[in-house]
Amino acid sequence: MAKKKGIGRFILVSLLALGTMSAVGVGIKKGADSFTESGYFKVKSVNVKGLIKADNKKVETMVKSMVGQSIFDVKPETINYNGDSWVERMEIRKVFPDRLDVVVFEKRPVFKLQYTRGCFTATSTGLMIKDTCEGVRIKMDQKVKEDDFKEFIKMYETAAVLKDKNINLKQFYFTMVENGVELRASYDQADFERMYAAYQDIIRKRYKEIEYVDMRIPDKIFVKGVM
Repeated sequence: MAKKKGIGRFILVSLLALGTMSAVGVGIKKGADSFTESGYFKVKSVNVKGLIKADNKKVETMVKSMVGQSIFDVKPETINYNGDSWVERMEIRKVFPDRLDVVVFEKRPVFKLQYTRGCFTATSTGLMIKDTCEGVRIKMDQKVKEDDFKEFIKMYETAAVLKDKNINLKQFYFTMVENGVELRASYDQADFERMYAAYQDIIRKRYKEIEYVDMRIPDKIFVKGVM
């Protein structure tokens, strides 16, 4: 009989202990929720950094919804930045207790070009963003393939000779005017660099007058001019 009473007493004590622990756990959770959701941690200001070409007003609209939220609840994936074509991504840096620094990373512009009925800025990833026609020196035909366009962007970023030149991007090749001479070249960067070097070192010195130089065939240069 005493043994049964001991077992019953053990079960009762265990249940009381579990109940106490549960109550403590609930109390801790409520305390934590109360702490994180208190007005002390409500976002009061958002500081935006990194804007160059993105629309300041659009970006402000994107981030204003964060004001008033608990700083613990703000997450990068909650920002919808599709409203601005220049924004590639954003990073949120929390400055406790109530401030956010939002760093904007923009797409990298490479050059302006005229295409079909308007002007655009080509980015490093091949995206074209609507822009003004001021300072445009590059034109692109509709039949230019996407791969060739992206290859030219890579060429333009690394080849200084392409800067500030009048260039036409055509199907399978591009033309460039340098000192009044039209150069025709493929979209292969290695071929272009090799052929352009030969043009500078040999062709320009050999010909008195040059109308055009065709460098589209690997390791062969065709010239129309006067020796």
